[in-house]
Amino acid sequence: MSTFFADLRYAVRVLRSKPGFTSIAVLTLALGIGLNTAVFSAIEALTLRPLPGVRNEAQLVQLYRTYPGGFNYGSSSVPHYLDVRERATDVFSGVAAWTYAPLSVSTGGQTQRVMGAIVSANFFNILGATAQLGRTFVSDEDARPGAHPVAVVSYGTWQGLFGGDPQIIGRTVTLNGQRYTVVGVTPADFKGPVPMHPPTFYVPLMQLGQIMPGDRDRLEERGSNFMQMLARLRDGVTIAQAQARMKTIVASMREQYPRDYERSEILLVAQTDAGLHPQFRSAQIRLSSLVMAVVVMLLLIACVNVANLFLARAGDRAREMAVRLSLGARRGQLVRQLLTESLVFSIVSGAAGLVLAWWTIGLANQIRLPIDFALDPDLRLSLPVLLFTLGVSLLTGFLFGLAPALQSTKPALVPALKGAAASGGPRSRASRALVVAQMALSIVLLVSAGLFLRNVRAAVSIDKGFISDNLLLAAVDPGVQGYNRTRTEEFYRRLAERLRAQPNVKAVAFANMVPLGLSNQQTGVSIPGYTPSANENLSLDYNVVTPGYFDAMGIPLLSGRGITAEDDSAAQGAVVVNQQFARRFFAGASPIGHTVQASGRDFTIVGLVRDGKYRSLGEPPRAYIYFPQAQRWDAAMAMHVRTNGDPTELAPIIRAEVAAIDADLPVSDVRTMNSHLGIALLPARLAGTVLGVFGALGLLLAAVGMYGVIGVAAAARDRHTRGDRRGARAGAGPGDATGTVDGRRRHGHRARRCAGRGATRSRHAVRRDRDRCDDVRWRSARAHRRRGGRDLVPGSPCSNGGSHGRAPRRMRFRRFAVNPPGGLGCTKRNAT
Repeated sequence: MSTFFADLRYAVRVLRSKPGFTSIAVLTLALGIGLNTAVFSAIEALTLRPLPGVRNEAQLVQLYRTYPGGFNYGSSSVPHYLDVRERATDVFSGVAAWTYAPLSVSTGGQTQRVMGAIVSANFFNILGATAQLGRTFVSDEDARPGAHPVAVVSYGTWQGLFGGDPQIIGRTVTLNGQRYTVVGVTPADFKGPVPMHPPTFYVPLMQLGQIMPGDRDRLEERGSNFMQMLARLRDGVTIAQAQARMKTIVASMREQYPRDYERSEILLVAQTDAGLHPQFRSAQIRLSSLVMAVVVMLLLIACVNVANLFLARAGDRAREMAVRLSLGARRGQLVRQLLTESLVFSIVSGAAGLVLAWWTIGLANQIRLPIDFALDPDLRLSLPVLLFTLGVSLLTGFLFGLAPALQSTKPALVPALKGAAASGGPRSRASRALVVAQMALSIVLLVSAGLFLRNVRAAVSIDKGFISDNLLLAAVDPGVQGYNRTRTEEFYRRLAERLRAQPNVKAVAFANMVPLGLSNQQTGVSIPGYTPSANENLSLDYNVVTPGYFDAMGIPLLSGRGITAEDDSAAQGAVVVNQQFARRFFAGASPIGHTVQASGRDFTIVGLVRDGKYRSLGEPPRAYIYFPQAQRWDAAMAMHVRTNGDPTELAPIIRAEVAAIDADLPVSDVRTMNSHLGIALLPARLAGTVLGVFGALGLLLAAVGMYGVIGVAAAARDRHTRGDRRGARAGAGPGDATGTVDGRRRHGHRARRCAGRGATRSRHAVRRDRDRCDDVRWRSARAHRRRGGRDLVPGSPCSNGGSHGRAPRRMRFRRFAVNPPGGLGCTKRNAT
């Protein structure tokens, strides 16, 4: 242990003795370690961090409906949830259901739009979360629809919206126009099933009709799938056993409800494996792996950089190593000492990297994506992240320190003891190889960034099936103010009329889905006369639209008609389909007049439109259906306003027109369609930006490393040159003063012989010029020798009876110092 501390103290002295070298090495490594720490903190938050505020997460599972064709993560209806809860008591200690719900919160005379959650009464018990203040829901509050208007507030909402009011329990708050009594506050660490998007308020499931008046019937519709389910396994029950039990339950439900469960199953996913959502799990892991691979490559560049610096410094310490080896030190001791120095460098760099990571994480937490709701990534320097940083620091210290330590401890003893500079050899070849590796890794990053950005550019030009220019979007939901269907229909009619009256508006329509967003919806269909294959998925994407939608979107109508005002709730069902729908179900023939069955109702195909992009820009053609709003009711809609000029100029007009109808109704997510498309391009843009930034940083590191290596090597050569000059005064030959530099030049020119010959001729010319300049002095020296003179050194007797002092600089020569008799060096020259 004492030896280790001695090595440590010496390493600290070495670190402090070269502040310039230390600064370059520490900053280079700190950049690589800091970026790795920041990226790992994001990966830890998204994929590795346990669900906060819950009990025994390993027992939690998520339940999804599956359908043929690879659709494995479908949501559930309320009747389906109730059946599973009652029939699976042997494998689950409890089953809960929940879903997000937009809320309009009125407090202190102000109204704001937030995201809440509608949950079953046992939701908190299943997760194992207790209230910090008050209580959570009880089973009676799930008994009768609308009977118990109570709410639980999240800790963040209690602190922010209510200022941490200690009297919050029993306080009344208005949600979507209904008054609710606060009965509890969740713990500070509880974020719900999706920690990145925690709800602000929780209301019981039986309040669905009050929170969403237009969805009141969903409590009894088995085919209305909008809830997420989670359950807790009983002690000793495995996921495989519970999955087998689900097959039995679905078989019995299929007998009772053959239409709803004919082709459906239940899939269990462990909560620890779900991540943000199982559907995005693979993409999440791929993106995380890509970014992590990039920063690891950047760390390798930093390690190569520092290793090159240490190799360059190894030549400067060759004499020190030679002396130690000559005095009997073992090579292993020297390697241990040098590795200790490397580890000290890496630990200091790790500490500096943590500062950089802390700053980067704070910046990342403030980034807001172009979406309607806020995400809280909650990136932080947690204990796993700190341990990761420590491990990376120690590993980098070993990586960049091992090769220089091995090279430094096997010098050529005799030349090293004389202070001669090494030329060529393994150390030079290793240094050159490391520089090449630096540049190669940096170029790989930059080329990858260029490819990603080229893909983004190509994606922008893809035919999306609609015209995105001059189109403004805005979200509005009269249901959050407690509107019933009649009031909601009247609101949309009046708003459309007021907007169409604006001079720069060409078309106005409403739809409950915006293409190429973060969400999608599907419905099961059947086509009379069409026989599906064994595993064919008949759940198709759809949209609910109002009259004028295709004009507002710029979607061309190929045949038939679009949705009109006559397609109301009393009329025969009507739908519009796209080309892929016709190709798939009618072999490319005209689908006009054919029947589609969906949600227990027959719809007649009245129109055919072009294919488009609905989920992603790179997706293959997808069958799509458009339903009239009046025949598939949804209160929450997005405005689509086609303008003659800049659509952003209409944003304040939209807000003013909505306020003129209802001043308390919030308008949210106002943006242009082109800015909305940034969501679809976000992954590619993010990857391209990250690769570009890291590639530039890699080149910067390579440039800094090359500068540092050249600087260290130049300083070492300068010291050796000065040493050769001192040796010249002590008796070295005329060519030795430039021997080291000339030798290195000759070694570097062997691969380029023409340049080498030119350099040699130039060097000889310089020597000839020097000899001409010194010719007079050399002749004087030779004449002095012929007269019987001898080499004179400072202090030797002079023929005048004095002694010779130090010869002037212009009279010094490599073999001897010359002073003419009674000349410049004589102490009595001025006395006689």
